[in-house]
This record gives sequence, C-alpha cells and structure tokens, in this order.
Amino acid sequence: MIPPKLIALIVKELIAAFKDPKTRMAFVIPPLIQILLYSYAATLEVTNVPIAVYNEDWGQTSRQLINRFERASAFSKVIFLKSDAELRDAIDSQTVLIAVHIGQDFSRKLAAREQAPVQIILDGRRSNSAQILNSYLNTILMQFSVDYMLGEAQRPAVSAAVDRSWYNPNREYQMAMVPALVGTLTMTTVLFVIVMSVARERELGTFEQLLVSPLLPIEIIIGKAVPGLIIGVGVATGICLFITLVFGIPLTGSVFVLYAGLFVFLLAIIGVALFISSLASTQQQAMLGAMVYMMPAMMLSGFASPVQNMPDWLQPVALLNPLTHFLVIVRGVFLRDMPMVLVAQRIWPMLVIAIFTLSAATWLFRRRLSG
Repeated sequence: MIPPKLIALIVKELIAAFKDPKTRMAFVIPPLIQILLYSYAATLEVTNVPIAVYNEDWGQTSRQLINRFERASAFSKVIFLKSDAELRDAIDSQTVLIAVHIGQDFSRKLAAREQAPVQIILDGRRSNSAQILNSYLNTILMQFSVDYMLGEAQRPAVSAAVDRSWYNPNREYQMAMVPALVGTLTMTTVLFVIVMSVARERELGTFEQLLVSPLLPIEIIIGKAVPGLIIGVGVATGICLFITLVFGIPLTGSVFVLYAGLFVFLLAIIGVALFISSLASTQQQAMLGAMVYMMPAMMLSGFASPVQNMPDWLQPVALLNPLTHFLVIVRGVFLRDMPMVLVAQRIWPMLVIAIFTLSAATWLFRRRLSG
C-alpha cells in the first residue's frame, strides 16, 4: 500500500506542474512546433537543386552525359556556364552547390578509349549537402562510363538493377526522423520539469522543509519521479498520436513493447534530472546543467547521424546515453515491428543507467539531510 504522505507529495508535485496555465501550454505548444520544424525543415535530403555545367567539349558524347544530369531527380535544372569566371561566381554566390567542368577533349578521349576526367567543384561551406550531391553525380558518371564502354550510351539498357528499401519503401526522410522525436522531445520536457522542480523549491526554501519532513530520501525521490513519469508518458502518447494521425506513419509494432521501453527510458532520464538537480542550488544552475547534458545527449544518440559513423573511442560513450538505446527501440517498433527479444537488449542498459542515477540522487539527498 502506498503511504498517504507519499501520495500527498506526488499530488503536490502534479499541482505545482499544472497549476500555471503557461506551464500547461508549455507541455503542448513547444513539442508541437518542434515536431513540425524537425519534420519539414530539419532534413538531410538533397533534392531539386540546380547544377552548373561548364562544357568546353560540345560533342555528342558530352551532350549525352548532360542529358543524364537533366533527367536526374536530384537536380532541378542545369545552368550552362561559358567560362571559368562564371563557374567561380556561381559557387561564390551560392547559386549552385556543385558544378561540373567538361574538358575540350572529353569526346575525343572517350572515342579513343582513353580516360576522360570530369572535374567536379563542390561548395565546401555546405559540406554535407555537397557530399551527398557528389555521391549522386559520381553514380551518374560511373553508370555513363559503363554504358559508353559497352556501346549502350544511345539505347536503353537491356537489364537494370532494381533496388528495394525495407521498412521505408519510398525512402521518405520523415519516416526515419519523426518517430525519433518521441524520444528527443519527451526527454527534453521531462528533464526540464524535474530539474526545475527541485531547484524552484530550493530557491523558495521549501526543499529544506521537505528534507526535515517524515519522508525518507527514497520517498522524496519517488515523489519527484512519479509526476515526471506521468508527464513523460502523457507527452510521448500525444506525440505518438500526432505522428500516426497527422503524418500517417503507422505503428507497425506492439504498443506494449513501445511503452515498456518508454517506461525504462523515462526512469533513466528522471534519474539524470534528479542527479543534476541534487547538485544545483538555483534554477539558473539547474537550467545550465540540463542544457549541458541535453546537447551532448542529442548529438551522441544517433538522432542526426548514426552512432556507427562516430569515432571508435566515442561509440562506447554513446552507449552510456539512454536516448541512444530508446531511439533504436522507437524507430524499430514504428518501422519494423521490433520484437521484445531485441527491445530487451536495449532496455537493460537503460535500466542500469536508471538504477545508478537514481541511487546517486538518493545518496546526495540523504547526505544533504544528514548535513
């Protein structure tokens, strides 16, 4: 049976979190805005961009190559340049991200079965997008070279490789990005709710009254954690409903499996938040502590770039981040019906993190109580 004093503490925390209308709106409006921004603005896809071509050859072969640029879905149009100066200006003015320079002897060298290099100029100021375009362009050049050597540059290929994408057949970027927001936005909301709750009580002087109350340190931790758990489940549920109803991204996996991972993930985040708040004396310090944790957690989670692409020494650090494990769960459950056996492999590291951080926060509260 739950002690009445613990129930009273939980009710007090919930009232403190929801009594202010501005605070209630903060649980709805910011996550909604961030979902829309991340879904439509924060995309790594590069499509419908112009490409500049400086063609000094003007032979039939170079025209066949340029026709492939025009047919490529990645490029919206081909801008023809007449000099090196125009090419330089097109890159400098950011009119294009990528430009191609075809030399005067391009057709002659290909006809003689010699190497005919094509120069590709990239805008290094937007290196990620430029590298993606460079990959597209190199694929086109490689296929053109193969077709030309086989004598198939002017007629359609007899056979072609047909690729198939599992779990995201249309390769929509939103399918991979939007489900991850269940983890990132829930983490942000719960983190700030918990750290600001303890810090606010310290500034008001009510936290000392809490420490000298009949409540044990573990009961204080539970009383602070349960409201954050309720808020986190509510925010995550709202985001999941918005994703499925508005964006039309189906939840292919089990709801039970998703919420099992969500529950342990929230415990880990609450433990981190309580640990930060136990070290902070003011709301400003708590806010800074949350920001210091949140930004590296986002970067190391695999939200923007895969963990496998990180340096070898940094990948073990990423595994200490609960968001890293939960993003695997939420993407797996949404997109490929991830079974509980695989989800459990990601749950137990979060459970270890939760036990460690909650224990550390309890120890710090008990130390403050004894001090």
